[in-house]
Formats: sequence, C-alpha cells, structure tokens
Amino acid sequence: MKGERLVILGNGGAAIAAARAARTSGHNGEIHIVSDTNTPAFNPMLSPYYLKGIIPWDNCFPFGQGFYNDYAVELHGDSRVESLDTAKQQVTLAGGEKLSYGKCLIATGASPFIPPVPGLRSSPRSLPLRTASSVRNLEKAIGTARRALVLGASLVGLKVAEILRKRGTDVILLDVVDQILPRNAHPSSAALLAAHFEEHGVRIRLGCALEGMEGAADGVTCRFPEGILEEVDFVSVCTGVRPNLDFVKDQVEIKQAVVADERMRTSVPNLYAAGDVCQGLNPLSGEHEWLGTWGSACIQGRIAGYNMAGLDIACPGSIPQNISPLFGWTYAQLGNIRPQGDDVRSMIFGDPRQGGHFVLVFQRDVLVGANLINCTHLAGKLRWAIVQKTCWKDLPDQGDEGFNAYAVKKVIYDINEIDLIGSSRKLRRFFS
Repeated sequence: MKGERLVILGNGGAAIAAARAARTSGHNGEIHIVSDTNTPAFNPMLSPYYLKGIIPWDNCFPFGQGFYNDYAVELHGDSRVESLDTAKQQVTLAGGEKLSYGKCLIATGASPFIPPVPGLRSSPRSLPLRTASSVRNLEKAIGTARRALVLGASLVGLKVAEILRKRGTDVILLDVVDQILPRNAHPSSAALLAAHFEEHGVRIRLGCALEGMEGAADGVTCRFPEGILEEVDFVSVCTGVRPNLDFVKDQVEIKQAVVADERMRTSVPNLYAAGDVCQGLNPLSGEHEWLGTWGSACIQGRIAGYNMAGLDIACPGSIPQNISPLFGWTYAQLGNIRPQGDDVRSMIFGDPRQGGHFVLVFQRDVLVGANLINCTHLAGKLRWAIVQKTCWKDLPDQGDEGFNAYAVKKVIYDINEIDLIGSSRKLRRFFS
C-alpha cells in the first residue's frame, strides 16, 4: 500500500534531512519539497568559507541537484508558500497550485532582520547575508569596496569583517550593545576577540546606533549620534534573523518561533516543524528554544522525517554551539554562556597566545557553558561534560582556590598537561 503524501515547506538542511530520513525509513509515498528558489539546498554557514576562497561555490550546495532524484522527491522550485490550511491539510502556493498532504513539515528557515533605520531597508547598498543570491551580491560589492560598515557584532558580522579586511577594505564594526558577540561570548572572551580584531585593523564602535543612511555619489553616508557621519561603499547587515512564518498566521503555537515537541510535532495534528523556524529542545534548560544552527536543523529535520514516516523517535535535543576561525584564532561557544541569576559563577583562565583561553560557566554548581579560544580541541570533551550536567561539587577538593580548580581540571581534561592546581595564581574568579 502506498504511503500518504508528505509535503515539506522549505529547502534547507532541515528539509533535506527530513526527506532523506523518511525515505530511508521505508516511506513509499510521494514527498514534495516546496522551495522559493530554483537551486539545490544552500548552506549559509559555508558562505564565509567561499568568500574567503577556501571552498568553491558548488560546495555551498552540499546535496546537489541529484539529491531529489536519488530520493524520489518532487521539487517545486521558485514556489513561495501563500497559505497553509491546517484544517483542510492543504498548502496553497503563490501561483495558485494547491497541495494536499497527509503530513506536512514547516522548514522554511529564517530571513535577515533589517533594523528600521531610515534609509537602510530601501538602499541597494544595504546587503544582508543569508541566501545564495545575497552571497553573490556581497561578493560583487567586496570586489570594489574601499570602506564598509558591518552592522551587527554577531558571529556573522565578525566573519564578514574579517573577509573585508583580508581583501584590504577599511571596516567599521558597529553594534548598539556594549560587547561583540553579545549572545554567545562571555565578556572576557569578547574583550580578547575585540582587541584581536582591532589589531587587524577593524574599527569597532560599540554602544553606538546607526541613526540613518543616505545615498552619496559613490556609496552611502551613515549617520551616527552627535552628528558623526561616515561615508562607506556599502553596509553589510548582520543583525540576526527572523523565522519565515507569515503563511502560518495563528494556526499553531508560536512563541519566538513554532513550538515543537521532542518528536518535532507542532500543536496541530499532522504538522511538524524543524530548523530555524522552530523552537527545539535544549537539554540544558529543559526548555524549547530557538537554536539557529545548521547542525541542529539537520537533527530536528531527521527526527521529523522519521516520525512523519511512521516511526516513533524522540529528538535528544541540541545545545548551542559554534566553532569559528577568526583572524588566525579559533573560537568556540558551547552551551549557555550567558545564563541569568544569582547562582551563576564563571571561571576564567589562560591566554589565547599561550596555550588557550577558557571560560567555564556554572549555574547552581553545574557546568552549563564554555568559551574557548585557541584550545578548541577540548570542545568535544567539554560539550560532553555540559550535556552530562557535570557538577564541580561532586568532585573532591584538591586546592585552596575556593572554587574547586581540581573539578575544572577533571571537567576539561582528563584534561591534558595544564596543571591548574599548580598554577592557581593564573586563575581568576568571577561571580555574576
């Protein structure tokens, strides 16, 4: 007997993983993928490596056009979703085509958020970085740019600033917050990275807003507080993303994004969600949170595909994690590096130029997050320690630091040759 029709909205990592999981689980019904582009699935996480010249353009499309034939998937290219009727279990495309479904996956990803700055949204010199076409636009602008403004000191913003400087462009990195990487870096790590970027010629302006942008003869004039003006060739907008959910309206539970359970089911029967469009399980907090990485999207998509095909498999969840090369340094964020509350303590030690810089964050005595600079070979062990909810109080006290350096040593290594106990003078204790 032929299986029911599966309709997957979106064509990114979550969508591809879902289609493949459904097929490899034995689903023999139709599988349709609806995409608003006419290209194979694009991985935006790879675009900085392309712009640096590390990988060829085709590598940004890791599954290729052959995927759809190999897994008997019908691709509806250049087809925007107009509406979703969960009661009728029917999707309407912008051209009027209607697709009924037995089960449907929302995997439409996210789009760049453009702040409501006068002149920013309407300017052709305002360049976000997300889709394949936006990468090509930025590549073209970089080729002739002498000066550029990178709006947003996010990880994407830092990567763009590095690419521009390596091409010889003068760069201003701007953000309204008081540190770079406000979401995923401890202040000590952020300060080290900011100094490293400034050493490479990036001008960093924090706690400063872009108040307006106007066209100029050869570029744009950016207006800052106190009447300060800067002329640049273009503005790279790296101020985050928002889930693509206009077609969903009020039919499912939405908080920051679509809420999905451990099987990626939404609040509506036969409707699933995965990737940047949904809030998945964070095993550290036990809450459903927006994670926004390619890896977590693929995990969620795979679990959705299994369950849409009739299996019963729960998602183990994903913790926030990023590892990125930045001007010759390697930076990692694992888990929750900025938890809130009076029960948070951080240990900070090491030098990125001499063996590595570590930040370990504990909440209620449990390891919940870490930053690493130039010692990311430890990321796997630390990730495991975070997932296992390692508690420093469970380990014997072997020092007089007051915040159990021996526990830290056990957490990090088994932890290699660094003798933290013998080097307690290098430890600094921070309580926040």
